[in-house]
Amino acid sequence: MPTSRANHIPALIDIVLSKKPKSILDIGVGFGSKGMLFREYCDVWSGNYHEWKTTIHGIEIFSEYITDLQQRIYDAIFIGNALDIIENLGHYDMIYIGDVIEHFSKEDGEKLIDKMNKHADTVVIVTPKKVSKQGAVFGNEHESHISEWTEIDFSHADISYYGNAMMAIYDNTPQCYYCDGMKFYGDKLPFMFYSNKMRPTLFLGLYFQRDYDVFTFHKGRRVVFWNGSDVLRMLGNMEWRECIKNHKAEHYCHNQQLKDELAEVGIDAKIMPLFFGRFEDYQQSYEQSDIVKAFMTVHAGREEEYGLNFMSKIIDEIDNFELHVYGIDGEDTDKIKYHGWVDERLQDAHIKKYQACIRLNKHDGMSQIICKSKLLGLACITKRDKERIIGGIEFIKKRTRPFIYDMDGVVDLNGLSRVFE
Repeated sequence: MPTSRANHIPALIDIVLSKKPKSILDIGVGFGSKGMLFREYCDVWSGNYHEWKTTIHGIEIFSEYITDLQQRIYDAIFIGNALDIIENLGHYDMIYIGDVIEHFSKEDGEKLIDKMNKHADTVVIVTPKKVSKQGAVFGNEHESHISEWTEIDFSHADISYYGNAMMAIYDNTPQCYYCDGMKFYGDKLPFMFYSNKMRPTLFLGLYFQRDYDVFTFHKGRRVVFWNGSDVLRMLGNMEWRECIKNHKAEHYCHNQQLKDELAEVGIDAKIMPLFFGRFEDYQQSYEQSDIVKAFMTVHAGREEEYGLNFMSKIIDEIDNFELHVYGIDGEDTDKIKYHGWVDERLQDAHIKKYQACIRLNKHDGMSQIICKSKLLGLACITKRDKERIIGGIEFIKKRTRPFIYDMDGVVDLNGLSRVFE
């Protein structure tokens, strides 16, 4: 029918008012009543009576339904089968398909649901809970009822009922999950923190049992970004390895080493070096100095892992050199200066005045300190080799130009959303 029962309309209006979509695709325009509601509550409700701001498109398979009425409300109406047309359309804040999915076969309907979810942040599907027999209406053979849908058919959707109307809502707005230990980086992500088990979720590492519990019970799309030590922890825990194998997810990691380690347990991860910042905030700052100032970050109790113990043993053999240590407190010497924990913005201001970064971890994902240093044009020392370190620092003393690195393939926070494409 080019119209439908009104039971769900108050709920639909609430969705529009809460989501405030700037673009909507209405699949199955019919008489155009939903387009009128969208126009009213997206534009008129917001004070735009004459100058409409919301883009409202429609798809209708039966051209005879379309009159001047619909043409005045919708910005564009595409005539044809939605399964074919949607492929050539862009992305929408919201797609609404009301009393239409039952006119598709289950196979075609499932294909359409998949395509809609790829083209919209929010998809709202309304279909009868109990479908009655129906053939052609107003000369439209496409009005025939072909299928009946249940909650099981709408996996990952929130389901509600309004009389005989079943509403399935897919919220495709990405969210992220991270443990307390990753909060420093997780809070930087351009996604809201985890709140809905149905929404697509980026898991920023899996380190503890709680992380694996959330991962297991999540019902929506899972994307895992492996960072480094979380891989080692997972490899050493059989229960966690089985959990990863038994739950569908997409996997990303920083480098080839992590990819190879994940492959040992059957995880095919894509390499995507991730910088938890924005490139534009780190412009080249290197300036030559006869006294080379280098820095390193260290976690308390992990001085050996980060190479501080190694540097302490050889530092007296290095002339005209200062090592600035962040993250822990200590007793300053002529050549080692401890800064303790400082705010990231303050540390960034400090390191822009240095000439080198020292990072001697044997197992590292994508060191954010190294990435910052490369963007700033600083020298990066990563090998525990005394002769190479001493020789490298002598070379840095004479270096007048910034160090140039190939950063192709590195993704910053501006590009992170691609994992959900």
